Amino acid sequence: MTNSLVHLDLVLELMVRREQPIAIDLFAGAGGFGLGFEMAGFLVPLSVEIDAWACDTLRYNRPNITVVQHDIRDFNTESSVKEICIFKPDIIIGGPPCQGFSIAGPAQKDPKDPRNSLFTNFAQWIKFLEPKAFVMENVKGLLSRKSTEGLKVIDIIKKTFQELGYFVEVWVLNAAEYGVPQIRDRIFIVGNKRGKEIGIPRKTHSLELLHLNKSQLSIFDHTSIAPALTLWEAISDLPTLNAREGCEEQFYNLEPQNSYQAWTRDGSTALYNHVAMEHSERLVERFRHIRWGESSSDVPKEHGARRRSGNGELSNKAYDQNNRRLHPYKPSHTIAASFYANFIHPFQHRNLTAREGARIQSFPDNYRFLGKKTVVSHKLLHREKRFDEKFLCQYNQIGNAVPPLLAKAIALHLQDKLELCQQLTEIL
Repeated sequence: MTNSLVHLDLVLELMVRREQPIAIDLFAGAGGFGLGFEMAGFLVPLSVEIDAWACDTLRYNRPNITVVQHDIRDFNTESSVKEICIFKPDIIIGGPPCQGFSIAGPAQKDPKDPRNSLFTNFAQWIKFLEPKAFVMENVKGLLSRKSTEGLKVIDIIKKTFQELGYFVEVWVLNAAEYGVPQIRDRIFIVGNKRGKEIGIPRKTHSLELLHLNKSQLSIFDHTSIAPALTLWEAISDLPTLNAREGCEEQFYNLEPQNSYQAWTRDGSTALYNHVAMEHSERLVERFRHIRWGESSSDVPKEHGARRRSGNGELSNKAYDQNNRRLHPYKPSHTIAASFYANFIHPFQHRNLTAREGARIQSFPDNYRFLGKKTVVSHKLLHREKRFDEKFLCQYNQIGNAVPPLLAKAIALHLQDKLELCQQLTEIL
């Protein structure tokens, strides 16, 4: 176990600085959820994550926190949890892996898949530490899933937390409505000990306003709602790259073009993770024939995919979810874990870089992602016994994250509604 205990001097500091509520981050990944809470003024001194490369990212970017690199299922007793977390947090946040509930692929999932029960491990920490509130993130498809007994999974989860004494709400939030330049619907299961409904955070951005012209927008000047951010507003200042160009650390060559870009730079002088994929000339040529909103399935036949046999025959398979060219003047589609193959840059003939994905997820530029840029499938790595590569690559870490700006909006809302700074944090 790495860096397993919060230092006592830090705990004492947490007690003194009672004006700041405290959260801990389970299933932390690269840290987007926790980062958003820190942006909102929370202390997030502890993160638990199993993946080695994601933990490297956490330690690099947030060196003052304790990162427990371990399987959370091994902390299944009250004593083992309290050995790791020796203080009582105000909030516990986390996103148990959602593959077992995902809307991608067949709806019937294997009930023996351990990912399907990881929310129970999250619930154990709630039971043992008794925070004032918790927030659990998952995919929207969870709402339609049923157990093998025909029970709605969301009802099972709600009942689990209600039996622990929490008032439970289920929020469906679109990140684009909270300043993230991306259409991303996710559910947040939110519980509080106050026993009251607090409702969703106030929306700060509107998809409807995005389509209005300036004269129409003037009607809404009295409101604090802004048009949703577009993809180009997020990435237009980043250096132009062709396939196989870029490096892990480089300089900017343009000034920020708008307030979002200025915010994401936040004084940073170096640009990390802006490296183009190593596309073949044939793939680049295929990209040239894909227009905004189109994908690989829309190209002329002679530029389509070829069979892997190597004889040059064209493949009859159409991959309409791969290599879709994003529209620059709309919010991005959802950045998923495998987005390196999902999307093409709106103007350049290549897939998105990891940094472009991070911009779309609302990570600041000084947040650097470690580990390999991409890896082959984990099934292949396991088959070839390449276990030293069986971790979350940069793209996976970015796509799996809760967008920090969305997390910040949630944190501010909870802090306001639940008055989390009223009492000293306790040592257990």
